[in-house]
Amino acid sequence: MEILTGSLYFVSNDFFTKVQDPYLKINYESTKRPHYFALYDSRTRFYWLVPCSSKVEKFERLVQKKKEQHKPTDTIKIVKIFDRKTVLLFQDMFPVIEKYIDGQYIKGGQPVRIANPALIQELEKTAHKIIGLLHRGVRFTPTQPDVIRIEKLMTDELT
Repeated sequence: MEILTGSLYFVSNDFFTKVQDPYLKINYESTKRPHYFALYDSRTRFYWLVPCSSKVEKFERLVQKKKEQHKPTDTIKIVKIFDRKTVLLFQDMFPVIEKYIDGQYIKGGQPVRIANPALIQELEKTAHKIIGLLHRGVRFTPTQPDVIRIEKLMTDELT
């Protein structure tokens, strides 16, 4: 399967079983959720998956509060996908290898993706910045996955 930057994907249950991180949003039993915005990072050689949320109003309030406190807001991006606002939670993104990506999100027979190349480029830039901060040990939330440990698990599996 070709994994395209800007498209949305699902993660296999095997990944969550292997990683056992209490802060990852595991798959729902009844639906194919959550879904993730995917991008490839050539420096780490991993796909990084950014959880998507439909709780737009909650995160709009959070972003507004951060702005009022003059705090950075680039860990949360609100974008339109399929004409619906969706929240991308860069603060909770994590690395995976291709074998754990369990299929593309298809809705109405169409792949769900961000169609605007300029927006994809902006989101990639944000992701690379956040990846760099994560590698320097920055924590954005107390409930953030341990991406350094996950990265090591993925590296060990590749070698």
